[in-house]
Amino acid sequence: MIGFCPLASGSKGNCIFVGTKNTRVLIDAGLSLTQLTERLGEIGVELSTIQAVLITHEHNDHIKGLKTLTERLQIPILANAETAKGIFAHFGAKLRFKIFTTGEPFIFGDLKVHPFSISHDTLDPVAFTIEAEGLKLGFCTDLGVATSLVKKQLQKCDYIYVESNHQPSMVYSSSRP
Repeated sequence: MIGFCPLASGSKGNCIFVGTKNTRVLIDAGLSLTQLTERLGEIGVELSTIQAVLITHEHNDHIKGLKTLTERLQIPILANAETAKGIFAHFGAKLRFKIFTTGEPFIFGDLKVHPFSISHDTLDPVAFTIEAEGLKLGFCTDLGVATSLVKKQLQKCDYIYVESNHQPSMVYSSSRP
């Protein structure tokens, strides 16, 4: 059975667990290893069973725990080339990436993952649809605008996770850096 659970959402960290009987991944890793272990434990998932991390974009609240997590588990980071460059610049360390092309579906384990472009203030931000076991799930984080592409990609989803906390005019008018 496929399942998903948001582990954190917001400016202090973002992370979503997605799993089937055979494949377990995270979407983003904006939590410390301690927090991640604790929150996965609350849903009966052991950290050691995570097989990869899919990254939506390179903002710190989405990648804060990524380096430690992937070094500890020796698992790949699935990201597009621009996001991988941003992550490399952030950590200044060589990490194990598997690069996907935005707009082109790919298979990881028994998951069919379709990354697609969204509007956000990063290098090449994406959202995902994930299909497995006859279900289609949609995941959009930091969504400011539901473009026609977003609406098209989310059609026929059985479940949709949307975090819509990005509004450019509010960002620019705030005192936040």
